[in-house]
Amino acid sequence: MAPIIEERIQPTFFIFDLTQACNFRCVYCFRHLEDKVTTISDENLDAIVKYIINYCKKYHIKDFCIQPWGGEPLIAFEKIKRMDDAFKDAGLNPLISIETNASLITEQLAEEASKRNIRLGISIDGYSDIQNMHRPLMSGAPSFDKMKKGVEIISRFENLKNYGVVCVLTSKSFPYLSDIIEFFGTELKIKCFKLNLIKDNPVMKDAQLCLSEEQIIAAQNILIDKLVDLNNRGFEITELNVQEKLMNLLVRSKSNICTSRGCMGGTKMIAFDQDGRIYPCDVTDYKEESIGNVHISGDLIELVKAAKIANNDFFAKKHSDICNKCPFWFFCKGGCTTAIKYKLGKVEGVDNQECLANLSLYPRLINLILTNPEAITALTRNRIKIFDK
Repeated sequence: MAPIIEERIQPTFFIFDLTQACNFRCVYCFRHLEDKVTTISDENLDAIVKYIINYCKKYHIKDFCIQPWGGEPLIAFEKIKRMDDAFKDAGLNPLISIETNASLITEQLAEEASKRNIRLGISIDGYSDIQNMHRPLMSGAPSFDKMKKGVEIISRFENLKNYGVVCVLTSKSFPYLSDIIEFFGTELKIKCFKLNLIKDNPVMKDAQLCLSEEQIIAAQNILIDKLVDLNNRGFEITELNVQEKLMNLLVRSKSNICTSRGCMGGTKMIAFDQDGRIYPCDVTDYKEESIGNVHISGDLIELVKAAKIANNDFFAKKHSDICNKCPFWFFCKGGCTTAIKYKLGKVEGVDNQECLANLSLYPRLINLILTNPEAITALTRNRIKIFDK
């Protein structure tokens, strides 16, 4: 049996639960926006930022990423500027990455984001009919035109125009997956997007939005076929999971903290809720998963170690019988811990959705490497070149 190497605990990716406020009402949202909507206070925001500053200076960490979460993070853009200023005043310059619905982007906001080198990613589920079906405005009105206007604005800034896209696939949009990818490649000219299969959770119970096992498998084949087709036609486009899993197979670069060597929650990623509680990932709806609090302080690495020793539910072993013989276990290791927690309320078994996706996607990628090596360069965005002599 191959030795199991323990990953070094050193988080460098930090998620902030910035605000629950949102001007959209996405059909798959589980944030309960009909309840009280809150935004983090300056006091708690400052405490979290100070905690990260002290941690980074103690361990001499220079490269790290901050992702303000929502809701719609741009509703609280002043808070984002406040944290950016605090980091810079401390001599640190993190990469701040915001996932936004783009509807609130103005020329002034884009100019400010460009000046601060804040990366913007856009949540787009497809062309107008799909976008409006999945992601209506709070009023119920269509959102596509507002999103498109925001995209057009940021496209005028050199350091913002190569924005990424996150697309959520549901059972309602699955029949149109090929058309959605075509839209991304030919009309939006997107270079890279991330396809998120909708995660099962109690909110989804009556919505009938989750994909069947057959649809999960079929989605991987549609994805590969369409990416190869678009690149053959001269449209440079890839999908982040495809890119990272090709990297896993060919160079084992450990480049993705979720899919390159299993869930790295706590080990490479940390989340903070609006009260300053510390979590190993975005499980802030489960207070029992908190491993500490910035107001009480405590060394972050030691807090993670203590939580693992205490066998916190988040760090429970994920396993099924199929894992024993799975050639892709090293990359998966049971899949997304947060997905399991939200589906079951506890961590046990494996993330079956990720398992199905991997068992269908990885063989397709291996076949592509062997039969169409020229495609690998485009699908890894020039990170890997295979020369067929």
